[in-house]
Amino acid sequence: MTASTEHATVGVVGRHWGTASTIRQINLDDLRIVSDNVLELDGHTAPGPFAPVALSEAVSDIDALRQAFVADMNALAERGADGGTRGRHVADVEMEAQIWRGGYEKPMFAVPNDYIAWFFLGVVPPKEPDAGTIAVFDPRAGSAMTAMPGLPWGRQLTITPAAGSLAVVPGWLTCSIVPVEKGEVIAVVVATSIT
Repeated sequence: MTASTEHATVGVVGRHWGTASTIRQINLDDLRIVSDNVLELDGHTAPGPFAPVALSEAVSDIDALRQAFVADMNALAERGADGGTRGRHVADVEMEAQIWRGGYEKPMFAVPNDYIAWFFLGVVPPKEPDAGTIAVFDPRAGSAMTAMPGLPWGRQLTITPAAGSLAVVPGWLTCSIVPVEKGEVIAVVVATSIT
């Protein structure tokens, strides 16, 4: 598949606490968008747990990746965040390539954009299964961060980094990045919607 080819598939829109999200796997052999040495990029900065890198160094077909992000965000917009109200059309995305290494973490955050997404370019897996995952919570009043038997609230959606995985959630959801384990490396492109 090339950048000029229309993507036939988008992420399947699923519901978590009634809120739409998508998570899908892109076959990296079919869509050649990841640079060969992506896990070795250091962003030309001092070694540390976080390094932004030039998008052109991490991604070989930026337009194909942009199309994948926009397609999945628009799939969510068409379904509506609350099961009926359509979201705003996503015209483009702002993307940043990042390398996460042992010790990197990000406390709870949300973005002002309609959607935020992650595409995992490459992963050196951790020994602990939750290390480096993205935890997504519903911050609305009445949805305590404690699991309730038989109710969806209080349960986090966990996105496990895997090469080729693309995940999109509404920007208003509260997200955090669980600390990355020593020896683990995650190369990721983070995208936010532009309407």
